[in-house]
Amino acid sequence: MSVRVRYAPSPTGHLHIGGVRTALFNYLFAKHHDGAFILRIEDTDLERNVVGAEDEMLDGFRWLGFEWAEGPDTGGQYGPYRCTERLPIYQEHLARLAKVGAVYPCYCTPEELQADKELAAQDGRVARYSGRCRHLTTEQRRALEQEGRKPSWRFAIPPGETILFEDLVRGEVSFETDELSDFVVMKSNDIPTYQFQVVVDDALMKITHVIRGEEHLSNTPWQILVYRALGYEEPRFAHLPQVLNSDRKKLSKRDPNVQPVHVYREKGYLPEAIVNFLALLGWSPGGEEELLSLDDLVQRFDLDRVSRSGAVFDTQKLQWMASTYIKKLPVEVLTDLVRVQLERFGWELPPHGTGEWLVNVVGLYQEKMACAEDFVGLAKTFFESEMQLDEEALQVLADPVARQVVKRYLELAESDTEWTPEASRLRFKQIQSELGVKGRQLFMPVRAAVSGTVHGPDLQLTITCLSKPWVLERAKKALSHVDKQGSDASQ
Repeated sequence: MSVRVRYAPSPTGHLHIGGVRTALFNYLFAKHHDGAFILRIEDTDLERNVVGAEDEMLDGFRWLGFEWAEGPDTGGQYGPYRCTERLPIYQEHLARLAKVGAVYPCYCTPEELQADKELAAQDGRVARYSGRCRHLTTEQRRALEQEGRKPSWRFAIPPGETILFEDLVRGEVSFETDELSDFVVMKSNDIPTYQFQVVVDDALMKITHVIRGEEHLSNTPWQILVYRALGYEEPRFAHLPQVLNSDRKKLSKRDPNVQPVHVYREKGYLPEAIVNFLALLGWSPGGEEELLSLDDLVQRFDLDRVSRSGAVFDTQKLQWMASTYIKKLPVEVLTDLVRVQLERFGWELPPHGTGEWLVNVVGLYQEKMACAEDFVGLAKTFFESEMQLDEEALQVLADPVARQVVKRYLELAESDTEWTPEASRLRFKQIQSELGVKGRQLFMPVRAAVSGTVHGPDLQLTITCLSKPWVLERAKKALSHVDKQGSDASQ
């Protein structure tokens, strides 16, 4: 049997990271078994569909490195791949269900159904369809239609049956049909419901394995009944563990710590890191290795290592993994990603900035970056000539010895014709010899004076990248500011 799986998002919003995890597991399973991964757009929720959402989803999957054998943009022998383009197919299958007596017209109004729900709530019962339309006579149906009521169509649940299936993740699962209520398969506006549409599409597209989130487990018995009523072979089902937040509650699309895929892309995360991180949400490769390429994941992935327990979306682990991938990136490639962020934030290179200069500055912060956008928050001092001294810098520069170190460095820098990291080291070496200071007392005052803070990347490279004019001007202003503060304090 050739494996065929699908991911079928609704274009009602952004591509959410939890949905991508489901798509990824489908993709990895298909590729591992030399099968086909199919994309289908379930766009029958007409009121909630968002213009441009489908394109955003397809672009997001391409960015992550997914390839699909069939889909709305590529076509295929089982198309079309948008549900709204398949409406005649659903009508044909509804007629088949009606012919075998598996469905019946329901004339209940929304107000009547809502009243039933409220009554059930008052009685402490689970709200279920009452079945009032299931046994209407032909005359009763005709009378309701004469009132102007257009029916929806409900599936007639057979009583007293046990629906049993082997879930490839959860093991044996069973449901009693007596606990299920008759459900709508076709709305009164001729739009199919999910429970009906998904069965028709999966059956006609020859889907062999339905791999989806745990929240769909309760949908499975209804869908199995539809498969059987239509005479289609049922696929194998696999229900993936939920993705949880840090409080071990179901991950929400509105969780501030989890962004839609397009946001991670805009921020300059590496898609390889996102894929690697998501693959480990509920699946284990075995052993201690966690950094795996897409090809590695394809080779190792199978459903037997998928956990039944919920998987926590650990934002710290995502940042660590993203940072690890950034560190491995050639600095020139990372610089290209940073350029995109500079343009995004409207930053321009300083007068002394060149392409090589930017590569050097990016190199200073590569170890601290999880995404290209991080550079904007880290490297501000290299793009703005004006600088503010923070509290720690002011405290350091308040020391007379520190001011002496800065003053001497300024003198040596002004007269130096060479502006390289090595030339800067020689200046510090001379100051150490002249003033007898070393370590933090030697380097920290200069760092504070030229960058405004006592923390930062390699000092000699920092000084070189800031440029001689900026270093001299900043050092002079820092000394003047500290001297003025000292003078004000003594008055």
